[in-house]
Amino acid sequence: MSARLLATLCLVFGSVPAISAPSAGSADNTLVVYLKTGTQQQTAPVDEMKREVGVLMAQAGYQVEWRSVGSQSGDSSDAAMLAVLELNGACGIAPGYRATEAPQVSTKSLATTAVSDGQVLPFSQLNCTALTRSVSAALAQTAGAQRDFLYGRAMARVVAHELYHVLMRTTEHARGGVARSCFTTADLLTERFEFEGATLASLRTRLEPAPPVESSEIADDAAVRQ
Repeated sequence: MSARLLATLCLVFGSVPAISAPSAGSADNTLVVYLKTGTQQQTAPVDEMKREVGVLMAQAGYQVEWRSVGSQSGDSSDAAMLAVLELNGACGIAPGYRATEAPQVSTKSLATTAVSDGQVLPFSQLNCTALTRSVSAALAQTAGAQRDFLYGRAMARVVAHELYHVLMRTTEHARGGVARSCFTTADLLTERFEFEGATLASLRTRLEPAPPVESSEIADDAAVRQ
């Protein structure tokens, strides 16, 4: 893997028309993620991605529930936290794949999350073409099951990064860990790469219910309106 690629695998934001984001202030810790994939998507890396995202988000107190786009299973009408994730490109490295076969891409961005008028929206895309290009040299000679495991774990770290932006509704990044602005190939493939402590604390505040309004405050507000 070249030093240039190692240093510049970043995540960016894109602008879209305004759409309502999930509401805040609920004590419910379930995050429902609707997943959109292509028909030719490999199963094993996606399954590992789901598992690892669950582990990373559980550290901050979240339970991730996965659903397919268009699925009628479950009732998300009262879900406090929703996100939509689209997988673009083939997510995985097929048997016999050679690093030199990696398609040339015009961007090194691994993922994007939509922003409208400065507001982060719950719509993210994972660029598997860029991800494959970034890890192919390191994984090309790895056995199939282990390759799928490592690729899926790399996917999860990028997805967890985007979920951080969605949940915290911020375009800001942390200084380290999964919420940092750029990933190296080592970050994607190393044994441990998680949210740093300060980021976990911020994510946990998202689960705290809004403080109750005192009755005296309601009375005072009514008096003002009169």
